[in-house]
Amino acid sequence: MLIILTITLVAASVLTLCVKKSRESMYMLGLCLSLMLEICGVMIFIAKKGGVSQEVMRFLYISPAIRVKIQYFLITLNQLGFLIALGRTLFPFFLLELSMCYSMIPLIRKNTWIQKAAAVLPAVTLVLYIPGIYRALCRPNAFFKKLLVNGTLLWITAYLLAAVALLVWEYYSITMKFCKRQFCQISVSMVALTGIYLLYYQQDPGQVYHFYSDMSLWSKGVGYLQVDPSLFSYCVLVIVSIICCIFGFYSLLRYTSSNFAADKEDVIMERKFDTARVGVSMFVHSMKNQLLSGRVIYKRIGQLYEQPKVDVMKVREYVDVLEDFNNTMLLRMEELYRCVKANAIYMVPVPVEEIAGNAVERFHKKYPEAEVEIKLGDVSLILADKAHFCEALYNLLVNAQEAVIEAGKQEEGRILLQCRNERLYTVIEVRDNGCGMAKGKLKKVFDPFFTSKNSNYNWGMGLYYVREIVKSHLGSLRVESREGEGSSFCILLPRYQ
Repeated sequence: MLIILTITLVAASVLTLCVKKSRESMYMLGLCLSLMLEICGVMIFIAKKGGVSQEVMRFLYISPAIRVKIQYFLITLNQLGFLIALGRTLFPFFLLELSMCYSMIPLIRKNTWIQKAAAVLPAVTLVLYIPGIYRALCRPNAFFKKLLVNGTLLWITAYLLAAVALLVWEYYSITMKFCKRQFCQISVSMVALTGIYLLYYQQDPGQVYHFYSDMSLWSKGVGYLQVDPSLFSYCVLVIVSIICCIFGFYSLLRYTSSNFAADKEDVIMERKFDTARVGVSMFVHSMKNQLLSGRVIYKRIGQLYEQPKVDVMKVREYVDVLEDFNNTMLLRMEELYRCVKANAIYMVPVPVEEIAGNAVERFHKKYPEAEVEIKLGDVSLILADKAHFCEALYNLLVNAQEAVIEAGKQEEGRILLQCRNERLYTVIEVRDNGCGMAKGKLKKVFDPFFTSKNSNYNWGMGLYYVREIVKSHLGSLRVESREGEGSSFCILLPRYQ
């Protein structure tokens, strides 16, 4: 039963690696594989050792036939002992390495030798547990055997505590909700796997090499090397393992599905715009010709002012409306052209204060009475294309003000432009207390040509344009919103140092 559960964990970690090919995914796969190796070794050892009741055997192996096959599985004690030693030694190593990968502590991130140094003790331990070396060193020297048992247990415990401490510290250091939610998923799976490991790690695999010798040195905890185990101890062993496996598998699956959904969303969005690209280009070209013709018409109407019998005021009214409409449509055409055509991005270090200042200055030209609260925090420089990024930030500010106007909160409306460093990202957030959005609308808000505003000024390309610019800066755009309370758009850029 435990073997089946650990195999499912390995399958989930392989799926994670396929979806997100990264060093963290490799360490997670190693974590699950090492745990599976230890549990497989433990189950084989219990089957071969015997001395437990039929009820316990049935509880562990489901049926006697499975137990007999495992019991007579062809494997030597040396191979079995090293299999358990391999899983027991590698698990804390992968756990600590994975925790350090997710840690944003400057000392760990800047000094890569720390991660390399963490491999020294596991490597030395595995060498000492090679059957030939172990027997040569421990058989004539009982003191060395005891030193190896206690020393190994000490550094493994230290690795486990350090890894869990790093996870807890990182969790409470994260301030963004979606970052904390994603980190929580992977952390729960790591802690759940550690919970399974804690049931077995106190007992030394050296006892497998000394199968028939005194077990007093190794009989610690619930463990698998007890001389006369009770049904209760084995029930605790298996039930806790099952619960931890379920939590670990579920959290790992949620983490994988969220990454897969994000990648799938990019593909779907690209297909949507590719489908509309050809039609949009033709539409823009034809509309631009019509608007140029309209400009000629209103100039001719203007000439009617010279005729004494013409209603000058009426003609002027029509001319003003036509001119305003014509200029607005031309502006929308240029916006669509900007979104359709491929623009080159030239990223250089730019002061974030300059980016924010230019975007807010342009925003105030359109909404002079609107107020924007700016908090730049400890961010000084970002790697960006100044012109394109200012345009993207301006669009977010305009979108926030339109949400405030739609909610009828012009007087108490609040727009916040905030910058801060979060983990490996520089986060630029635009938050408002406008009308907010329902969950159904959030899924479509970045779609090209999607808009909920009934106006000639909104063609549904603003947020799509922002998203494309952010992607071209190697970043991502996140949105959180509650209907009636407001929205928050966060640009995550790779942190520039």
